Amino acid sequence: MSLLKSKNNMPKERQLSRESFLQNKIIFVDGFVGGGKTLFSQIISSLDRVEMWVHRPLVEQVCGLYSHKNIDMNTAVSLLNCCFDNEIYNQSLLRDQNFRPYDHSSVFKYPTKQDYIHRMSNSNDQELFKKFINDKRVLHFMSHGITALSAPIFESLGERLIFCRLTRCPSSIYMLNHLARWSKRWGKESRNGMMYNDIKGQKVPHFIVNRIEDYAKADEYERAIIMLEEWLEEGNKIKDDKKFNMIEIPFERLVFEPMKYVKQISSELNIKISKGVFKEMKKQKVPRKSLDDAPDSSIFEKLGWKKPTKHLSVEDQIAKEIKEMRSYLKPNMMKRVEKLVENYSARHLGKL
Repeated sequence: MSLLKSKNNMPKERQLSRESFLQNKIIFVDGFVGGGKTLFSQIISSLDRVEMWVHRPLVEQVCGLYSHKNIDMNTAVSLLNCCFDNEIYNQSLLRDQNFRPYDHSSVFKYPTKQDYIHRMSNSNDQELFKKFINDKRVLHFMSHGITALSAPIFESLGERLIFCRLTRCPSSIYMLNHLARWSKRWGKESRNGMMYNDIKGQKVPHFIVNRIEDYAKADEYERAIIMLEEWLEEGNKIKDDKKFNMIEIPFERLVFEPMKYVKQISSELNIKISKGVFKEMKKQKVPRKSLDDAPDSSIFEKLGWKKPTKHLSVEDQIAKEIKEMRSYLKPNMMKRVEKLVENYSARHLGKL
């Protein structure tokens, strides 16, 4: 809220806001890097009317600014309303899209590329936009660990929102390596626009709220564990708040029973499951025989993924990874990982 003076110098309260004009449904797939977001988003993109996923850092920044009380809810919602309306228009014309063929977010990875080819060949902006609205196309965002900060998104979108929270057991060495690598980039790369707190020269991610000093003096693997602690603890609080309707998707269940979650999304959108969905599931190699039975990928290999020589049960895979972690994590950090695994297993795994 700002205080503006009128011509007679008397203070007058004015609150700037921006309504949402467009009403397309919007899917958010949120989670940490290495937690299964790309796998799930690729499958969801194969549903009729659902767009290829995009990552928009501005949405995360608005949520971060609100969570740190730098802006109020009205300001956050107004910014997001503008962002989402612009995204719908731009998406209808394929503006701001990724045409690099080898990137995960490339339009060439979109399961129904022919629709995008048609849009690119049509120069009539208004015709494309009108068709996008009339066909009830669904926007599809991927975000990085903003579940705990997501209140402005829910406030902005209301019943238009389908928010999916992807989780993964903290024993995952692949995810831990991903986060450790991510921690070294925080606040050092101009292209990612990540916000941070500066603690005596150390860049601490904005979503670290309870362990700031702890994070500032930690090494990369300790920082990865701290990120997991914060994200799981704070995210669980939001997920368990009945005000926020989320679909929680544990990676350990997704890879064995993907159709359960695909049906949930298709039901929310009133979309039939077509042959294209099964084709994409086959491409993503789900259902799988084991957790690490993923498609071959040089990107996965760089982050520690190894093609399995045999298929382990979930319990045996977790035990194997914990044993490996003990060889390079400090005992105090190992105890914290084991506590996280215990809590995660009780919440998500139960009897598999």
